[in-house]
Amino acid sequence: MPKQIKTPAFTMARSATKNYRRFRGLDYSTDETQIDDSRSPRAVNIIADEGGAPERRWGWRTVCRFGETEAVSGIFPYEGEVAAAAAQAGRVFVVHAGAKLYQVKLDAQYQLVEGGKTELLGGLKTGGHSQGFYMNGKLYIMTGAEMVVYDGKSAKLVADDTAYCPLTSFGHKPTGGGEAYEKVNMLCKWRRNRFVADGSSKTFQLDVTELDADAKPEASYFITKEAIPVESFDAKKGTVTFAAAPKAPENAGTSNVEIKFAKTTDARSKILGCTIFAVYGLDGAGNRVFVSGNDAHAATEWFSGLNDPTYFPDSNYSVVGSSDFPIMCYVKAQGELLLIKKDNRQEGTIWHHAGKLMNDVAAFPLKEGVPGYGAIARYSAANLNDDPLFLSPRGVYAPTTTYYNNMQVRQMFCRSRRINRRLTKELGRAEAVSAVWRGWYILVLPNGHAYVADGNQDRSDNGYEWYYWENIPARVLRTDEQTLYFGTADGRLCKFNDDLVTSTNETLMRAYNDDGAAIHAEWATKLDAMGDLSMLKTMPKKGSAIHVKSYARSKVEVWIRTENDSGKRYKVILADRLTFDDIDLARFTFNTSVNTVVPPLVKKKKWKLIQVILISDAVNEGFGVYEIELKYVEAGEAKR
Repeated sequence: MPKQIKTPAFTMARSATKNYRRFRGLDYSTDETQIDDSRSPRAVNIIADEGGAPERRWGWRTVCRFGETEAVSGIFPYEGEVAAAAAQAGRVFVVHAGAKLYQVKLDAQYQLVEGGKTELLGGLKTGGHSQGFYMNGKLYIMTGAEMVVYDGKSAKLVADDTAYCPLTSFGHKPTGGGEAYEKVNMLCKWRRNRFVADGSSKTFQLDVTELDADAKPEASYFITKEAIPVESFDAKKGTVTFAAAPKAPENAGTSNVEIKFAKTTDARSKILGCTIFAVYGLDGAGNRVFVSGNDAHAATEWFSGLNDPTYFPDSNYSVVGSSDFPIMCYVKAQGELLLIKKDNRQEGTIWHHAGKLMNDVAAFPLKEGVPGYGAIARYSAANLNDDPLFLSPRGVYAPTTTYYNNMQVRQMFCRSRRINRRLTKELGRAEAVSAVWRGWYILVLPNGHAYVADGNQDRSDNGYEWYYWENIPARVLRTDEQTLYFGTADGRLCKFNDDLVTSTNETLMRAYNDDGAAIHAEWATKLDAMGDLSMLKTMPKKGSAIHVKSYARSKVEVWIRTENDSGKRYKVILADRLTFDDIDLARFTFNTSVNTVVPPLVKKKKWKLIQVILISDAVNEGFGVYEIELKYVEAGEAKR
């Protein structure tokens, strides 16, 4: 009988395709094998376009240089009217650099105009972070040791002769009495009293004693402003004696004599030593200035008089919680002014102001909010859209208020969970600075690392999509007219290159450099097991593709990494396209498509995990990615 032969059951190895698309932000929260397919474990100098696709961030350039030892402490775009010479420039800034205050004039192309750097004031505090605000058409700058006011023509210190002189009492008889009126101004040694002269008395008793012995009082008739000569004064007793008795008022009982005198206290340094501020008022109106951040009075805040930041009544203050923990930040949320104290476990770290009228007087009572993480960086607070953010020891947090069954519920949410693993290990976090720009919250650390929350994308798990940038040497940040400026420790004013665009708003290639240096950009997929850790896989030479953005110039390196190596470069993609706004004859192309789809043509055998890394290191070139598609074939079960 003939021998029977069995035919083996031949089976084709299973093949599949994995697509990475609809990309989102970074995820450092866990191992790079465990993150979502849409996120990257190692994106550098990347930001999302309007549709969420990763692309290289804009670069930056220096627009003005000060002295190398003049570290920039504050940048303030001037919003008021300026002198005629300054008005010819495209933009006017007031910059605190070193010990000086400068006016800087840029033209429409953001270049320094000839003679555009002018010193306004010298002798200021150095090494700090200045804060500025506008009121009544003037710019006020707090340096932590001085308050400066700039009106578009000149800058002056807010001093005894420029701060508001309050009328502390009126209706006095020459022997004293009268009614209290305005509170003493902490910024001014001068005060005023008004008297009802009797036509015979030469000596008038002021409402305080122990006057400044070196400051002779001044007197005048209140209505006519006619000066009344002062013969002498007794500083200890607080009396003023005239050479002749002032005449009595025409209307009996009406105050007609005003005496201006000086009594210096130590209150002035309390206000001038403040380093943070908020503009707030009744019903959220911005008509008062709240200040804090004085290290000698860490838990105290003060607020100004109505519409006058040169008047800080000595009764307008609050001691917020324990004096052992300083007030770190101000943020606004839902009509309230929030104070964020230094992180501690003793008391609530979030406190709330809500203005109200009490006996026809504006008051701002405090309420203790939720306990939780406090702030560690004084200049990290900013509102991203309607979300108040600040840096805590455990990342970026946001205090929120919601309503449930007509009850107010206050909560704290972590907005940075996916980057905390790296962010919380950064050095120098206490010196971090922040700004909100184009819907992004940008947090920059002293080492030039920046963490960027994208408020243009939907939040996920109460957190934002985050991105990581390098080589941002910002000591201070300032947003102005949809662009971002920063000042450096070596005395430079810089701006991002978002203005370098074509007439159709496409970014020019010269925008992609940091003061002439290349911007290293990188985007990587997760280290992917393709859903089966135990199976070996092979990536065939054909069947995969990478879809990148096309630019006037774009060169992209394709690296592939498996569990057995640290990655190897396999291909360089040229994603150039023809655009008449930016032509390089050395890289001329007739391609006009905005999309470039290229097969990597790489065969990678017997791996369990695979990762695609796209890198662009070229200067003045764009980079962006839409989709990565990998084809693989099963190559048997792993034996080890």
